[in-house]
Amino acid sequence: MGAPLTQAAAHANNVVKVFPDRVEIQSGWQGQNVEVLDLRDIENVTIKGLVNCTLIVKSNKGRIIELKKMSLPESRRIKSTIESQKNRAGLYD
Repeated sequence: MGAPLTQAAAHANNVVKVFPDRVEIQSGWQGQNVEVLDLRDIENVTIKGLVNCTLIVKSNKGRIIELKKMSLPESRRIKSTIESQKNRAGLYD
């Protein structure tokens, strides 16, 4: 499985991990709920706010995941890693 390229924590025990081929979003008190998004399923990643940022991940299937109260550097790092992995895989123009 390997180690993630980057990971960050959000409000309400949410953890985002970016791997070379997928993004995992863990939630729950002990991280027992894991949602896996393939890179080709991610349409767009945006950041809203400056202090307590909201990272918004939109999937091709219409799902919108909002990860609230992240720090700006962590949310920028997650966004740039996802975009660079999509670019490396040839999924961006």
